[in-house]
Amino acid sequence: MFRKSKADKFESFIAPYERGIYFTCLRILGHVQDAEDCAQDCILKAYRSFDSFRGDSEPSTWLYRIAYNCCVDYIKKRKGVISLDALMDEGADFEDESDDISPYLSLEESERKRLLIEALSELPYIFRFPVVLCDLRGIDYDKAAQIMDIPLGTLKSRLNRARKKLKKILIKNRELFLSDDSLIDERREINEL
Repeated sequence: MFRKSKADKFESFIAPYERGIYFTCLRILGHVQDAEDCAQDCILKAYRSFDSFRGDSEPSTWLYRIAYNCCVDYIKKRKGVISLDALMDEGADFEDESDDISPYLSLEESERKRLLIEALSELPYIFRFPVVLCDLRGIDYDKAAQIMDIPLGTLKSRLNRARKKLKKILIKNRELFLSDDSLIDERREINEL
C-alpha cells in the first residue's frame, strides 16, 4: 500500500490556505515581491513545523500565526514605513464585482479603494494587523487575538483605534466617502477591497 510522504500530506494540508496567506501578507506589507517572499517563508516554516502541529487549534489559526510572525519579522528588518502605493504602481488589481456600474462610478470606486489602501499603509503595524485579519480576511475576533497572541480586549482596542485613525485619515477626502451627510462605514469599504 502506498503511504503518503510528509511533503504530500503537507501539500494537501496547505493547499486551501495558500492564497489566503499570500493575500494577508500582501495587505500587510503592500508590495507584491515582499508578500511573495513572506508567504513563501511562512509556508516553509509551516512545512518544517508540520510534524509538531497537533491540531490543538484550527489549521488556519496556526498558519495565520506563522504568517503574522513572518510579516512582523520582515517589518522589523525593514524598520521603515511600508508603503502600499507600490501595490497600485505594480498594477495590482482588486477584484471588482461591480461590472454593471458606470465608468464614472467605477473610477470613483477605484479612487476610494486607493485612498483606503493608502490610509491603511499609514497605520503602525500593530493597528494594521487587526484591520487586515478582521476586516479584510474576515477572521473573527477570538481567532485574530489568538493569531496575534494578544488578549481579546487588546485586539478590540487596537481595532477600534485603527478604525478611528482610518476615519481621521479618510475624512480628508470626505467627498468620496460621504453618503447622506455621514461617513460611510470604513469597515464595509475595506471589506470590499
